[in-house]
This record gives sequence, C-alpha cells and structure tokens, in this order.
Amino acid sequence: MRLYHFTSQKFGLLALKQRRLKIARINELNDPFEFLGWNLRDRRVRAFMRNWKNERDREFGLLCFSRKWSNPLLWGHYAEKHHGIAIGFDVPDNSDAYHPVKYRRKRLPAPSDRELTGADVDDLLLTKFTAWGYESEYRCFCRLAESIHDGSHYFEPFTEELKPVEVIVGDRSTITRAELAGALGDPYADVTSYKARPAFGSFQVIRNKNDALWK
Repeated sequence: MRLYHFTSQKFGLLALKQRRLKIARINELNDPFEFLGWNLRDRRVRAFMRNWKNERDREFGLLCFSRKWSNPLLWGHYAEKHHGIAIGFDVPDNSDAYHPVKYRRKRLPAPSDRELTGADVDDLLLTKFTAWGYESEYRCFCRLAESIHDGSHYFEPFTEELKPVEVIVGDRSTITRAELAGALGDPYADVTSYKARPAFGSFQVIRNKNDALWK
C-alpha cells in the first residue's frame, strides 16, 4: 500500500536527509475535535475525555498520511501552499500499524459507565468529521518513549516498513533535481521523483510530464 506524507520544502528535504519523519503531537493537531469524537454534553464525560486525551498525548504521537496525493487541498494545507513535497511510502498491506480514519457526520454517543473497550479506543483515535474526508487519511501511532527524541521533537526513522519510494515536488517549489538527489543520497537513488502541476481540465494536481521544466 502506498501512503503519502505532505510536508514543507525545508522540512521535507531535512526528513529525507535525516531518514526520519517528525511525529505529530496529539494536543498540537489542527482539529480541536481530535480524540474527542464522543458527544460531550455531559460534564463528567468531558472531564474524563480531556484527561484521557492528555494521557495519550504524553505517551503517543502519530504519523499522518494520505492514500492519495492529487487533491489540491492537501497541497494547500499541508505542503506549504504547493511549495512543499509529498513523500510516498510503501507500507505492508497487512500491517496493523496503519489505520484509516473514519469520517462521520455526527459525534458518537458516549458509552455508559464502563471500562473502554478496544472498539471504543479505535473510535476515539480514528474519528473525524466528514468535512475532513478529502484527506483520505491513514494514521500510524508511535510510542514517544521508543522514538528518536531531538530537542522538543520526536521522530520515527525510515525502515523497511516505512520506506520512501516516491517524491512529488510541488508546483511552486524551488527544489532542484540536484537538491533532491543530494537529500536522497545513494541509499534512495532509485526513488521515483517528479514535479507536480495543476491539471488543465479538472481541479486536481497531476504529474508534469514535461520534465524539461524541472531543472
């Protein structure tokens, strides 16, 4: 399965050079409804859920991917307004580490007083409002204690199960072929790379087949 990670020009090149992806922190995600997919009208449920989310934030982070790269909103929101890049990774189809997000119109009812089940936790970790559906998001959760800690940030290293195989350079990016090749280095010299552009006849981002335009 191929999944795409969108990032800025600067940090995309750095990720390729350092062979790692930055782990997103739960309490810093751009959607305030993250991990709070239940109906929270009950004050006790609200208090419980805020504590539960804070506990998860101290223990876990996540890597965010998309199943596709052609949606212009992904480039506008997550790739520095089309100046950044999308890195394609091949991950095992049968891996239990990568989870598709569930997009829902309504918040879920909070379960009555009982211990959370595995299904409850999955719902909380993976539920988002349907308006986010354009992301076609997959998530990989990382234990912070087992990740690379660098300053105030955490990183997940590239591995055989998180292997870059494709780099798509945004239409507005100033990354040159030489800069990208230098960031990839010999270990990833066979990674497919090309420049993107807005399609002429649809609202999609597509491959620019005129390779001469990317110096």
